[in-house]
Amino acid sequence: MNIVIMGATSHISKGLIDRFLHSGDDHLYLFARSADQIKQFLDGSGRPDNAHLTICTDYQAFTLFSYDVIINCVGVGTRNKHNFDFTRYFSVTEEFDGLGIGYLQDRNPGALYISFSSGAVYGRGFSTPPEEGSVNSLQVNHIVPEDYYGIVRINAEAKHRAHRHLRIIDLRIFSYFSRYINLTDGYFITDVMQAILNKKVLVTDSTNIVRDYLHPDDLFGIIIKCIHAGKINQAIDVNSLRPVAKQEILDYFSLDYGLKYERRDRSENASATGAKYNYYSTCNRASLVGYVPRFSSMDTLKNEARYILPKNPTD
Repeated sequence: MNIVIMGATSHISKGLIDRFLHSGDDHLYLFARSADQIKQFLDGSGRPDNAHLTICTDYQAFTLFSYDVIINCVGVGTRNKHNFDFTRYFSVTEEFDGLGIGYLQDRNPGALYISFSSGAVYGRGFSTPPEEGSVNSLQVNHIVPEDYYGIVRINAEAKHRAHRHLRIIDLRIFSYFSRYINLTDGYFITDVMQAILNKKVLVTDSTNIVRDYLHPDDLFGIIIKCIHAGKINQAIDVNSLRPVAKQEILDYFSLDYGLKYERRDRSENASATGAKYNYYSTCNRASLVGYVPRFSSMDTLKNEARYILPKNPTD
């Protein structure tokens, strides 16, 4: 197949690229702003000699090639990167989503468009994990920055469902972790990694949040399931085998990597999309494409952290 990945330098794309390159003879078209960053990643990933690759930094050339599958990995960046310019949530999403839909409409209506969405579509809070009947209660007269990203993703998903005759799948990712994560992103788990690497004390609050860290192999697995799912236009919550609570994460990294931490009433690692206590889903639409996760969230952290952290605290 001809598979195009938009945003080929993003965290989530790197694990997919690595697995596509080592899984078969598909031709990958990698689009990103920086060819050097793509080449640097490819050189360090041990790509096979027979890799079929086209690297392109000019999105105006997007329609010049022929694709069977379009995977949109373009992200808007964390607050640490976009410097609180929340307008980018809207403009960036619309720009690249338009490329994907436009290609299906004008070039190949039979191609599959996979767009990465987010658990943020369910709103803020997450006192309980979302389910099939969950509702996003939005105060329309009091919209705050924490609502923006969820609104963007709902808008994109609604637009995709309106194109009901096209093959479009929105994969809602709640949390994702791999060796390729940028440690300056400002998430709880990257703060954990940084504290260990820099031998500093992690400051965290007393809330025992629950997260669902998707393993790169499971992400690749559901992508393959989607490719072979036939004609489908659907949003799917993607889950790991089992979520993990913050205290379990702290206990593991304290015991195995010497993490030091202290609790305070408030800490600095707040989410740009609002507090999320139980940020995982019990909605099992993934079964529609035959997806069954193999790895738990704790499996993901243990497996991938080995590529980031020293083997023991004294290394």
